[in-house]
Amino acid sequence: MPSIIWFNEDGLNPEHQMFKDYPDAVRVYVFDVPYLKQWKISKHRVQFIYESLLEIPEIRIYQGETVPVLTQLARELKVNEVVTTETPNHIIKNWQQELQQNINLVTYPEVYPVLDTSSPRRFSRYWNKHDRAWLKA
Repeated sequence: MPSIIWFNEDGLNPEHQMFKDYPDAVRVYVFDVPYLKQWKISKHRVQFIYESLLEIPEIRIYQGETVPVLTQLARELKVNEVVTTETPNHIIKNWQQELQQNINLVTYPEVYPVLDTSSPRRFSRYWNKHDRAWLKA
């Protein structure tokens, strides 16, 4: 089944499980300029996103409004589903809901380097406990 893996700014992990589950999927990121301008995303954040994308093999980077770009790309590639990650970002969640109206959307949970349910009193204690795990990620 042909698929697209759509990377959003909260899910740029090149080691994510969805790569293993969808090894032949087209890998896509959309720089949504109206979104970037509306939310005044800094050039440093844009640079971080771009550099993170360069670590993803065979990534296709597009510019435009996310939903129309993905919808058109899905039509052109005759894709049955779009695979992506969860996000706390309400705008990206709205895009996901909009996409679901026209195409099957598979949403994976985002994977964080360390899952810790404790509530550290100070960040330094947290960092001292978990810094090695972050460095291995």
